[in-house]
Amino acid sequence: MTWLAVLVPDHDESVERYRPLATELTAAGAVVAALTGPLVPDFEGAVDRLAAVVDGHAGPPVVLVGHAVGGMIVVRYAQRYPDRAAALVLSAPVLGPWPMLDLLSGNEIPAGPLDRAALAAIEECLSTIDFDHPLGDDLPALWVHGADDPRVPMADTRAGLDRVRGLGFEELIVPGAGHDLIDEPAVRAEVVRFAAQATGGASASAAGD
Repeated sequence: MTWLAVLVPDHDESVERYRPLATELTAAGAVVAALTGPLVPDFEGAVDRLAAVVDGHAGPPVVLVGHAVGGMIVVRYAQRYPDRAAALVLSAPVLGPWPMLDLLSGNEIPAGPLDRAALAAIEECLSTIDFDHPLGDDLPALWVHGADDPRVPMADTRAGLDRVRGLGFEELIVPGAGHDLIDEPAVRAEVVRFAAQATGGASASAAGD
């Protein structure tokens, strides 16, 4: 069965670092697409662009795979389009009281991919997610996080997820791991297994043989 996997990297991150995951998803029967370009400050515009990517492959079941700020965008997409995704994979998603937002109270923002406008947009998006509806019990989702992630602390993400998660949520918390779990072969294998199973894809069929 053909299914669609849409990768949503972190803000302004190249999709090239996801090539190993894309290769493994393809081997499991997926058609792989990606959302490219900045995700903030126009976060609702990024959701619109993600919807256009999904609509451009209309037909097969869709799994959205979002990392960091990309995970935030995936959750917002699922709130706005609750019937268009078969499953979500959230890799170290930015949700809840993200510590980076404390920089907004200072006079200067350190140089980096997230300027003041981008951070303010993330704060607004997180508030929007918190006060919108939960994702419901019928949407499978896999949360992947390193227990020692210094960039997106696990406890803060859990607080944000608790506001939106349904009964279909699974967790893969890796002790001692940091932020870039998607680089780990064992984590990628679990992501592919979950996505294929959620869509009835090739890996799910093989696992049942």
